[in-house]
Amino acid sequence: MGKAYNWMCAGIAGSGSMLYGYDAAVIAGTLAQPGFLEYFNPSATVLGAVGSVYFAGLLIGLLFVSALADRFGRKRTIQFGAAVGLIGAVFQTAAHEIGLFFTGRVLAGIASGIMLTTVNVYQAEIAPPDLRGTMVAFQIVTLNLAGALASWVGFACNHSTNLSFQWRFPIGLQCLPAILLIIGCFFIPFSPRWLITKDRHAEAQVILKRLHDSHEDSTFWEKEYIQISAQLEVEAKEKETASWTHMLTNWSELRRLLVAIAALTSVQTNGAQTIQVYQSVFYAGLGFSTTQVLLMVGVFAICNTCGGVTNLILIDRVGRRKLFLSGLVILSVMLGVFAACSERYTSTGTKSWGKAGVGFVMVYIYFFGATYASSPYAYAAEILPTKNRANGVAIALFVANSVTLTFTQVTPIALDKIAWKFNIVFIACNLFFLPIVYFFFPETKGLSLEEVNGAFGERVEVEFKDITENEVEKVAVVQLEDTHEVKV
Repeated sequence: MGKAYNWMCAGIAGSGSMLYGYDAAVIAGTLAQPGFLEYFNPSATVLGAVGSVYFAGLLIGLLFVSALADRFGRKRTIQFGAAVGLIGAVFQTAAHEIGLFFTGRVLAGIASGIMLTTVNVYQAEIAPPDLRGTMVAFQIVTLNLAGALASWVGFACNHSTNLSFQWRFPIGLQCLPAILLIIGCFFIPFSPRWLITKDRHAEAQVILKRLHDSHEDSTFWEKEYIQISAQLEVEAKEKETASWTHMLTNWSELRRLLVAIAALTSVQTNGAQTIQVYQSVFYAGLGFSTTQVLLMVGVFAICNTCGGVTNLILIDRVGRRKLFLSGLVILSVMLGVFAACSERYTSTGTKSWGKAGVGFVMVYIYFFGATYASSPYAYAAEILPTKNRANGVAIALFVANSVTLTFTQVTPIALDKIAWKFNIVFIACNLFFLPIVYFFFPETKGLSLEEVNGAFGERVEVEFKDITENEVEKVAVVQLEDTHEVKV
């Protein structure tokens, strides 16, 4: 099976990101649809709430997702998240009053919180070390493709004379990936690391063999099993004497959690998320018509997807640190140019300045996709030890999305009061994170999850080079004896 099996698992699990990507993008077009605006007649405050209640739901999902992922497994939690997302999509599509629409947005947010945590953790735990970044990046590409689909569906539906269809059909379409994901999860394995924490070693061995049977080192899966088992045995003993809150008081664990928080928060504060949600308002403020706005939302999604493909190619070649650092610098420059164009349009009313501003937004989102779209998600999941991975990623995402919730709520008001000057806030955030990345983010490219301990100056219980042939043979013999009893 080998890499084909790896990619099948990555593809099915990664489709969980389609729910998040589609829903985040479809709302940008929905807020510009005449049918939606006429039906609900939302004020600026309500428009802000449409975005913020989604992120409130996301935070709710993050509060309990780690408990689900650690108890029931990563893949069952992904299925549960898909079911919640399906219900949320139905509520939004069927809404005849704003309260039900908000309820659907909250459920969609809860599903996104579940997906953002669990899919990243799952991808990190099943991927070969040399492809881990690429497989997480693939997940972000599927997210961006879903976003592009949402944008172009919204553009097409804008031409419908049925005002209800204009916004209900694009939202309802997200039911399809939710249903496919629920079914698809029956065809992917449990995380082998999670299985080992549950003492289901024989199943873990079978899955590791499937995941790595095309590796150039024919004994790689046995060595990885030995390394994982040794590391998790130590972590299990540590968990017996300390709760998950130990990561908040133990400096070595807290350091890694803080790095994960910084990585994921920097995604939310660099401007991309806010621009994606409210880009229709940005474009309208530059003097473009509704049809032009929806067209530009679609182009934005294509640029973001192309950037994500670039990131997929680069992340396991260039490494995480270089992408972080270059991204923060490039995005700051692009935001500065966009702010300047917006200021000139506001001052002169010259249409060409508005067009130039839109052009730089498209360049900006390409470079966001190329450098930053997936790198922090891959990094946050891989730097945390298995015992803390689900909890740690959930905490980091909770902090990051709490920041996003604030930005989402204040953005419509800020655009109304200070307009282009709001971009300066994002530039300042990027410059704030630049030295943090440079001094505190070690490179993890090509390392196994257990070897990442070494990147933080901590002990790796078993190095690959220290594993003897006799140890490998023992694992192979035990696995052969147990295979007939295992169903995965």
